[in-house]
Amino acid sequence: MSLDLKKTYMKRATGMLVAIMCVALIPMVSLASGFTPLYEPEPVTFATDLAFYAGAFSTAVTASINPTATMAVLAILGAFENAAIYSPDSVTLCNIADFLNGIPIIREVGKLPIANPYAAVFLTLIAAALIVVHSFAESKMVSEETIDKLDKFVGYICTVSITLLPFVTNEALEADPPQLKTAARIPHMVTLLADPDKVTSTSWSTYVLAGITIIAITVIYYCTYTCMDNWEVIVAAIPVKGTSLIWQIIKAFIHMILVILQLFAPVVSFIVSIHLAIAGVILFRILKRVSQYYKDVYIYTVLRKIFKRNDPIPRVEKHVPRKLRKLYPMMQAAMSVYTFHGYARLAKRSRIWLIKDGDTIDLIYNRLFRKPYITSWNELRQKHEGKPVYIEQCARFLRIRTEDRKLELIMSTRYKPDVPFLSEMLDLKDFEPVKQEIKETKKLNRKLRRKNKKAAADPV
Repeated sequence: MSLDLKKTYMKRATGMLVAIMCVALIPMVSLASGFTPLYEPEPVTFATDLAFYAGAFSTAVTASINPTATMAVLAILGAFENAAIYSPDSVTLCNIADFLNGIPIIREVGKLPIANPYAAVFLTLIAAALIVVHSFAESKMVSEETIDKLDKFVGYICTVSITLLPFVTNEALEADPPQLKTAARIPHMVTLLADPDKVTSTSWSTYVLAGITIIAITVIYYCTYTCMDNWEVIVAAIPVKGTSLIWQIIKAFIHMILVILQLFAPVVSFIVSIHLAIAGVILFRILKRVSQYYKDVYIYTVLRKIFKRNDPIPRVEKHVPRKLRKLYPMMQAAMSVYTFHGYARLAKRSRIWLIKDGDTIDLIYNRLFRKPYITSWNELRQKHEGKPVYIEQCARFLRIRTEDRKLELIMSTRYKPDVPFLSEMLDLKDFEPVKQEIKETKKLNRKLRRKNKKAAADPV
């Protein structure tokens, strides 16, 4: 990518970040301070309300790092917060409940259905099982397309539910102030619908701000979770044993720190969460691009060999963008190709599409809000001075390349049966003779160097 393009991207990313953070912070401050100009918040109420909404934001970021583990922790804390119900005679548990009741976000979590010992045990077991699954590269590859999607969805629903819990009016928190829980009580549930007889313009403003908050939380949760998941995919694809386990230990440590900060230093937790959310938005595009490469070239290829070994490989992939299907309605081939060198100055591992439609053979880089960038195969070869282009069959991937590698494109090994088709379509030559020639040349050069060293060492 050129310098001008990088500057443009950074400007757009910075503007988007500022907009997202404004959208995230406006509901918190507005709900904590009131909606009407005549409202003058009391210091205690303002601090309590703001603490909740800041805690809800921090919870969204923490949940995006590890949704199931976050729900398990909240269930455990909620069960302790309701200790007066389950163990009214335990002084220790009641003291813990008194402490947790002073934290607005935990006080609201105590009203959720998961705030009981049974849900806490169940969610803890599920979280532990997921950590074990993600600690091994092979199981991570399988879970990526199965239970991880469910984990992401359930975590999102729970996060949004916690965020929307007190959105009736500001009096939701005032009606449940911090107090000692010396006797059993049944927590009242807060409904999202106000009393029909008391619906005012303020309540409708609450709904509007609730919608804005949902959008902000969705963006932050999706970006942060996707970054963490994509990073785990990249780690799993590294051909070194134990990397996934090491990352799970680091991830658990980060999650523990965020939870502790949320309990004992909510202001610090809020600041850290903002930085993590910003990092998630910035790294979203990069990690998604790299993880897409590893998923397609490595993970999906392995999974296909396991579960769809006997199925034929379609030359037109199922996930071809609709925009490209309209441009090429009669396509005979549409294959994923990843660029390394020699194509439009794209970043490494960018996904492009090799499409054949009649006599037309194009390489297309699909862009979200702009027209696709299209380069014909003949035009690409002319840019590289008409040098011979080879296809190299490696153990990990297929490589379309020139001998000097100034043009280098990578494809998944699942297309090995289509190598003759690709060779004919793109006029590719087999790289194996060239590879053997290079090996023989290197051997001769090494022998020559050893001979020269020996001759130099012998006395005259």
